[in-house]
Amino acid sequence: MAQLRDTASGVEVRLSKLEQLGALHRGFTIPRGAIASDEVITDPWPELKGWRAPGTGFPWVIMLGTMRYRGNKDFCAIYHRRPARVITCHGYEFTRIIVTTT
Repeated sequence: MAQLRDTASGVEVRLSKLEQLGALHRGFTIPRGAIASDEVITDPWPELKGWRAPGTGFPWVIMLGTMRYRGNKDFCAIYHRRPARVITCHGYEFTRIIVTTT
């Protein structure tokens, strides 16, 4: 399962080798200055917008990769209907990062 680690420089998104393969993306670090908000939600599926490209997805089971919509991109690592952390960014590659938490 993808992990979010708070570090001094920002929030690090760590993916396992299988997740990297499914998401077609490697881990990355979001700089502190780019984070606009950070919240935990109970059901991440209604938060999804647009089309998955690239990545892997089966509704209500798994969503790994990039969701694209109207000039924006979200990075998702969502499993089942578990709670997720949503980090909203400004001036960064992704508009939102949505990752399932334990």
